Amino acid sequence: MAVRIVARRSVGRHRATVRRRPVLRFVALAAAFGLMLVPTAAARFTDAKSVGANQFVSGLVDISVAPASAVVTANGMEPGDKVTAPLTVTNSGSQTLRYAIVSTTTENTLAAQLDLTVKTGVTSCTNGGFDSTGTVRSGPGDLGSTTGWAVLGSTTTGAQAGDRTLAGAAGETLCLQASLPATTSSAYQSLSTTATLAFVAEQTTNNP
Repeated sequence: MAVRIVARRSVGRHRATVRRRPVLRFVALAAAFGLMLVPTAAARFTDAKSVGANQFVSGLVDISVAPASAVVTANGMEPGDKVTAPLTVTNSGSQTLRYAIVSTTTENTLAAQLDLTVKTGVTSCTNGGFDSTGTVRSGPGDLGSTTGWAVLGSTTTGAQAGDRTLAGAAGETLCLQASLPATTSSAYQSLSTTATLAFVAEQTTNNP
């Protein structure tokens, strides 16, 4: 009976040893794998360059007129009278522009009765020379209104019928004539109006 007991204990020890070996192997592999995951510092060649002097200059839209006031004036007008005068428009900027003219008056009655005509290319911008040369650009139409009257072109953004175009540093001369029609009745006696002409300019590039 003693021999049998010893044999059973020996088998138990053997089994315990077999069970422990996989655990030891797993621990060893995990330790080795962990060593492989440790990051290492890497050296690299580097270089950099700068590109300077990237300058940008915006363009300029700048319209000017001469004379700056009192282009066409008249006192004591009677039916059939006319007054004619030149006006030079200059693009003082660097970019091509288009412009329109709006006339705003101090009242509407006489302003609606007076006719305003605008021409270009007039050789002699006088009462006598107005009819013989040049091209009509607008009119005859009202001198203006208290809310603003489109004399030439349109202030709506973009190219509109009647707009005038000027290249940078270019100019042109307009010949303006205001007349009181011969058919004007006595109802228009002793009236007075004053017109302000506004020249509104905009760029043409990227603005069709």
